[in-house]
Amino acid sequence: MSSIKKDSPPCAEKIPVSSNQHGYKLVDPYDWIRDDNWQEVLHSPNVLKKEIRDYIDKENEWTDRKLSNLSPLKEVIYNEIKGRMKEEDISLPQKDGPWFYFSETKKGKEYSILKRYKTNTSIEEGVIFHNWNDESKGFDYFKPGVASCSPNHNLLSWSFDSKGSEFFSIKIKDLKNNKIFYDQVNNTDGNMVWSLDGSGFYFIKMDKNHRPSSLWFHNIGTEENEDYEIYNEKDTGYFLSISETLNKKFLILSIHNHETSEVRIIDQRKENKELILFTKRQKGIEYSIEHDQENSEFLILTNINDATDYKIMKTDENALDKKNWYEFISHKKDILITDFSCLENFIIVQELENGIPRILSINKQNNKQNIIKFDEEVYDLDFNEGNEYSSNTIQIYYSSMTTPQVVYEYNLVEKKKIVLKKQEIPSGHNPKNYITKRIFAKSKDGEKIPISILKRNSTLENSPTLLYGYGSYGISIPPSFSASRLSLVDRGMVYAIAHIRGGMDKGKKWYKDGKKEKKINSFEDFISSALFLKKEKISSDISIQGGSAGGLLVGASLNMRPDIFKSAVAEVPFVDVLNTILDDSLPLTPPEWEEWGNPIKNKNDFDYISSYS
Repeated sequence: MSSIKKDSPPCAEKIPVSSNQHGYKLVDPYDWIRDDNWQEVLHSPNVLKKEIRDYIDKENEWTDRKLSNLSPLKEVIYNEIKGRMKEEDISLPQKDGPWFYFSETKKGKEYSILKRYKTNTSIEEGVIFHNWNDESKGFDYFKPGVASCSPNHNLLSWSFDSKGSEFFSIKIKDLKNNKIFYDQVNNTDGNMVWSLDGSGFYFIKMDKNHRPSSLWFHNIGTEENEDYEIYNEKDTGYFLSISETLNKKFLILSIHNHETSEVRIIDQRKENKELILFTKRQKGIEYSIEHDQENSEFLILTNINDATDYKIMKTDENALDKKNWYEFISHKKDILITDFSCLENFIIVQELENGIPRILSINKQNNKQNIIKFDEEVYDLDFNEGNEYSSNTIQIYYSSMTTPQVVYEYNLVEKKKIVLKKQEIPSGHNPKNYITKRIFAKSKDGEKIPISILKRNSTLENSPTLLYGYGSYGISIPPSFSASRLSLVDRGMVYAIAHIRGGMDKGKKWYKDGKKEKKINSFEDFISSALFLKKEKISSDISIQGGSAGGLLVGASLNMRPDIFKSAVAEVPFVDVLNTILDDSLPLTPPEWEEWGNPIKNKNDFDYISSYS
């Protein structure tokens, strides 16, 4: 009996806390594990209450003890994965004005080194302008953020998190003499956009609840308390983010939740920093913008007027309101527009059809379209337009579950591509030893669920399988290459991704059919995918994996069908949905109502979430 107790996991103390909602009594025995001073903990993790820290330590100690017999295998797998990583590497140089910028990784160094060289010289003459390794010295925790040069390339701003709180600080230095300014801006989201004259930069400040809530401007050489606020979003259900148009003429402030967005802009060509409303937010309407300098127009990616999978519209830069918008690329049902960009001579559009991506280039002179796609059955695709608005080339990033990433330079005029860089696997990798394919399971209501499969050619039928899923927030899981995944499939396992509802693999409707009052579709899809893998004799024992909202998927699927899963990996799982979004003091709660429903105001939402959480 004593040996059983010794091997049992630590049990959290139960201290019931009761509340009432819609006539129901709710009891949470583990409420004490959430520290009342969580906001302070974000800034200073060492102030976490002792009883919480002690319990976490006990859990970790027990886990380490129970898995200690796997240490030799962990060491083998660690060395396998390390052997597939190129420890010393150089990124592709990116042209920005008179410089090429690139990063370099060195063996034994945890972080990258940032370098640049003049356009009339060579990469061998690259000089270091920022070393994240030096920056990290003296901190117990360090996470690099963004590094951004001023328009004249003489100043550098960079962000970092030195506490693990995801509140980023921003510092500035003079690249001519490497002198660091005394300026430091704190409590930001880590991003910044320089003013066109280089006198300062815009940034988003996080409030005490960790919500990116306000837009500020910092003048170089001034104290943080001299920064001034330009915009503050009072609705706690909305977050802010900043970017700029590719031609750097406009700052873009995006105000958004999971269903609705609003854009405000600052014309960087003007001396004043007037923030102009593009078009007023309207519930359920999303839009994002780019600037077409040659035609003095804005391009707008939007779902307005029932364009479920989005369309692209245009408007004159002096007539921003949506009443002036006109159609440029029509809505195509079940073909999702996921991204777009505007260059001097071309417009680039990325689409997703049935989970397979493709890129369109559109000649601005004659509106002729060219489709860029690839031959593998299942793959991942992305593009980078670079920093040069006048460029006639883009970079295309391609990989599949069998093929390591290949970066192409695609000439938009000649419609030809050349290989710029291939991901190297130092220990060796032959894609021909593996099979990747797309199959479709039928869900409980008849919907066809795409499943991406990876296995070795030699893998037999009815093999053990790891099934991965997410299915929330419209996030699609790409069938891209993973070097670490090979250690699994090389041991005879099958790796599968279930592209379930709640993601956008099959369009926006696919997302909507896996959220709010249709959330259980995500779980049914996942279960149906597992059953299909067994039925088709692909899989025998099935383990499942998911993180955050994917951890909820894992937990709910286990509760619904514990008989079909062998084991589960739930990473930082969001499993107590009901208690979490009943607490509107938490920073993420108001935005979450658009994804899960509002159980505070709506009894139907309360009952529905209770059924699976």
